[in-house]
Amino acid sequence: DSIVFIHDALLFDFSFSCISAGLPKTEANWQYVISDLKRIENLIQSIHMDATLYTESDAHPSCKVTAMKCFLLELHVISQESRDMDITDTVENLLILANSSLSSIEERHILVFPISSFLFTWQHKTELGCKECEELEEKNIHEFLKSFVHIVQMFINPS
Repeated sequence: DSIVFIHDALLFDFSFSCISAGLPKTEANWQYVISDLKRIENLIQSIHMDATLYTESDAHPSCKVTAMKCFLLELHVISQESRDMDITDTVENLLILANSSLSSIEERHILVFPISSFLFTWQHKTELGCKECEELEEKNIHEFLKSFVHIVQMFINPS
């Protein structure tokens, strides 16, 4: 009886490990980023925050890292202007998750590109041919969050 139980427990653990290994850590992080964005949207509605933020609403896939960095910079504005601890905590969590995912993407690029290409690409604020954050259109916070979710989905489902 106990041998069958141990066997079943080990089999379950092995199966779960295989399934978990199939899901990249960064993909899971991006799902949590979307959850945090939805939480921020709900929290903002309760305090009636009205802000305009630099928003990338039509990023080319080759500009998604630059666009993401702009969105992350603008999150600081939301945190500061809201003066709400729940929003601030959620923004901090989102920043940790997104930066962790971006770091692992950049680490993968080291393996793909020669070191000189990598340094050129990542030392600059924007990817070649992409807009600087300040060149983006300013939109209301709801449009900002909607576009942010779209950019995150580009990381989850690269085309």
